[in-house]
Amino acid sequence: MARQGLTRAYIIQTAIDMIESEGLHSFSLRELACRLHIKAASLYNHIQSSDELYTEIGYYAISELKKVQLSAIAGKERSEAVEALSDAYYRFGKERPEIYKVILSLPMVKNDAIHKAGFDIVEPIMTVLSGYRLTEEQKMHLQRVFRSIMHGFILQEEAGCFRQYSVDVEESYRMAVRGFILLLENSEKEAEI
Repeated sequence: MARQGLTRAYIIQTAIDMIESEGLHSFSLRELACRLHIKAASLYNHIQSSDELYTEIGYYAISELKKVQLSAIAGKERSEAVEALSDAYYRFGKERPEIYKVILSLPMVKNDAIHKAGFDIVEPIMTVLSGYRLTEEQKMHLQRVFRSIMHGFILQEEAGCFRQYSVDVEESYRMAVRGFILLLENSEKEAEI
């Protein structure tokens, strides 16, 4: 019998809170049940499987990143939008590293719905790229390059790869984004030829 007052939404939110505070690596259903003061088997009165719970957490993580990106680019175009989006993405990865790790682990989840939801992360990037006169193929390549720049900086900084030099990492990041903007402008000229 399900514990009175315990809802599916509360279980999911508690799982998210645990991941954000204690880390994705230490999250388990057993720990979640302990936090909820129930037996692990009782979780299945509210969720069908651990995959279902993880999928819901994934949806949450994707929607949070998308919300941040869309808010950042609202009313902005071209290079201003690129810089705003890159800053928002970078800040999200640094300020919510455990939720960002959930997003990174989603390609390993065997769930078509979560893979389709992953397009939500790309949507704001494609919106920004639509401000440039590019072919569809160029947009696909360039969104990969842009995501790689943003993601690469987050991962390398977290791993400590940038500690050996005392120059500002965020300035290096801004330089990479400015380089990407030049690539966009050059690609736009190529598309016009």
